[in-house]
Amino acid sequence: MASKVVFLLDNDKDFLALYSGLLQNKGCQVFATDNLFLLLKYARTALPEWIFIDEDFVPEHEAELVKIIDKNLLGHQAHFAVMSARRDGRAEKGIPAVEFIYKPAVLEKMLEITKNGCNLH
Repeated sequence: MASKVVFLLDNDKDFLALYSGLLQNKGCQVFATDNLFLLLKYARTALPEWIFIDEDFVPEHEAELVKIIDKNLLGHQAHFAVMSARRDGRAEKGIPAVEFIYKPAVLEKMLEITKNGCNLH
């Protein structure tokens, strides 16, 4: 079974290190960065299944960022999760496959996706 490719976009280096390590230990291929241009460059060839974006990376412009990344994927369907500091989250309309997840609950979502295909054992 092929491992899933997961991208993380966040300005918090500690968060990126911790969560990318957890995903890699579960057998996922992970690209974690705080650089949007690197994400766009590698996403086109790596074709991630999931892209997690911290809402503070582009405050109030998450929808535009998701559209830019999605367009860059040239027809590849990725799932997007915007990590929100607010528990209530928001449901953005008009953005394909976007979930707003309370950031402290992101670990639960990541474990859910690894259960469905990252493990190589």
